Amino acid sequence: MGVNHKVIEQNFDEDSIIDKDPINCSQAIVIGKNKSARSLLESSEDCKLPVLTADTLVFTPDQEIVGKPNDYEHSRKLLREFSGKTHSVFSTVMVTYGDNSLIETCETKVSFKLMTEDEIEEYVLSEEGVGKAGAYGIHGPAGKYVSNIIGSYTNVVGLPVHETYEILRKLKIS
Repeated sequence: MGVNHKVIEQNFDEDSIIDKDPINCSQAIVIGKNKSARSLLESSEDCKLPVLTADTLVFTPDQEIVGKPNDYEHSRKLLREFSGKTHSVFSTVMVTYGDNSLIETCETKVSFKLMTEDEIEEYVLSEEGVGKAGAYGIHGPAGKYVSNIIGSYTNVVGLPVHETYEILRKLKIS
């Protein structure tokens, strides 16, 4: 989006959020990350810079919130659950600039084709889904299994670009 930025490692424990509602959970994680990042910048020369935090989670067809898979077996379980069904991907973006904060949550519905066990195994063993919410990346080889999306494609990739742009524009940052 043409915005100069720095990446600041923050130390918020995402597992401390146990809310079962995907919107509330996503927002609580992002608010926690934002507070953590701002506290780390408090005594630095960067303390007046805008702070953007974001998080993406997947809400399975069985109404369970999942982030990144724990292992191959967890990846297989998730892909079997997505196979032939529709699930939701939620991303929340928050920007704090001075005394102002804006937060936005985006939902995208993602439908997978009915996958064979061989397709699931091939994808899991490719390790393409490692470190990705829901055990897949729509922008890579998993895209061939996605039969339909309703909503923001960039949300599923990991950062809803339009929503982020609108927040930055409203705060007069971009």
